[in-house]
Amino acid sequence: MDRSSFLSAEDGTQIWYGTAGTGPAIVLCDGLACDGFIWPYVVDEFVNAHTIVRWHYRGHGQSDAPEDLSTLNIPQMARDLDAVLDALELDSAVLVGHSMGVQVILEYYGLNPDRVAALVPICGSYKRPLDTLYNTDFFGHALPHLMRLVESVPEASQTFWQTVVPSKFSYILSMATAVNTRLARGVDFIPYLEHVGDMDIRVFLTLLSAVAEHSAEDVLERVDAPALIIAGEKDELTPLFRSEEMADQIADSELIVLPGGTHVGPIELPELVNGAIEKFLRKVGLGT
Repeated sequence: MDRSSFLSAEDGTQIWYGTAGTGPAIVLCDGLACDGFIWPYVVDEFVNAHTIVRWHYRGHGQSDAPEDLSTLNIPQMARDLDAVLDALELDSAVLVGHSMGVQVILEYYGLNPDRVAALVPICGSYKRPLDTLYNTDFFGHALPHLMRLVESVPEASQTFWQTVVPSKFSYILSMATAVNTRLARGVDFIPYLEHVGDMDIRVFLTLLSAVAEHSAEDVLERVDAPALIIAGEKDELTPLFRSEEMADQIADSELIVLPGGTHVGPIELPELVNGAIEKFLRKVGLGT
């Protein structure tokens, strides 16, 4: 980012944000435990004609973890996003969200629709993503037990987390289960595992629990901003049918399906993703 700073959220938590380029604003909203690994090709494509806004959720990247972990939830992320737009004096922006970021931008639309010029949900779900993770609800049922384990042995859990997550085994497992290795380069995916391993496991699990219970279903039919929904054909983390449901319920929307794409479409098929976004922005009068 060319310019970056910090703001104090409503509870005093320091939130990092940065910008690059000039022109109509595009705000990029990460997935859970991400600090931008999904966006390099999007930034490269649009920075010459747009102001690209990046920011880190509380407990992520350069932003502070909150003193009160109960503030790790989607509504609070939406309020933090509102503070970022305030700090940058942006009346409106195109909101682009990946994975959990889809929930964040939809929640934000429900909070402050007048500031949303357009929505671009990418490889995400609008509600309870653990219910459909790998086409099973096992993970949602297992999460409370895992949280109790971490609470009982926090130091050992954190050591295990920092050792295993960035490991070669974790990388191989992730590439085998979540990424189309014929499309994605490993070098684009490694920063994600490194960032996850650096996180406080309590932050990760607390937010994951909140994400698992969150739904923006009530927002969809109220959206009157244009929306471009991008989905991976073979996404097993946030399956295609959730994106199809979003497209059915958002009046002014279109759906692009990435052939062979998984949950990390923007780094697997960057030309298709960028081309679709560019065409969409021109169509709604926000492109160049």
